[in-house]
Amino acid sequence: MIVEKIRNHCENKNLIRITRTVGKEALKISNGYIIDYSDDFVLLQETGDFLVLCYNILPINQITKIRFNKWDKYYTKIMMLEGEAEKVGIKYKIDLNNWQSIFKSIKNHLLNVIVECENPDINGFTIGPVIKTTKKLVYMQDFDPCGFLDEKPTSIDFESITRVKFDDRYINVFSKYLRQRKPKK
Repeated sequence: MIVEKIRNHCENKNLIRITRTVGKEALKISNGYIIDYSDDFVLLQETGDFLVLCYNILPINQITKIRFNKWDKYYTKIMMLEGEAEKVGIKYKIDLNNWQSIFKSIKNHLLNVIVECENPDINGFTIGPVIKTTKKLVYMQDFDPCGFLDEKPTSIDFESITRVKFDDRYINVFSKYLRQRKPKK
């Protein structure tokens, strides 16, 4: 049922609202256009304040509801009238086969990402470039609020990931000003 809705909304370029279960009794909402999908993942172009924003990759097994009602139809109409709907699309090819292929695609396009584990029991947030992937983990070079890259990569297990975000204004601007720490003498 969910996969049929995903296919329909992707083909019809509908602006939808996705409800996701990210932990025990923990829900998150995502709004946007489904750009692409596989058996296990959705590539969503996020929207907010009548603007087309960044990209999110979401595991399908966490999606509990996809809404497309009269409010969403009217929002879609406004997005078309504002010229935002014509901006929907992606210039990168992201292989949505599995987490490993997703992160390899992101790395190949030299994109920095935010990887979130939105489950309140984990509440993880990592931002930076992808260094490498294995069958179960992604390694990223996290950076802090001062733009300093960590010396050692952070490992994140695929099982805990609830959202991957990229080509976001925050990420893209911050990434231009990243720096290495000077070695301690």
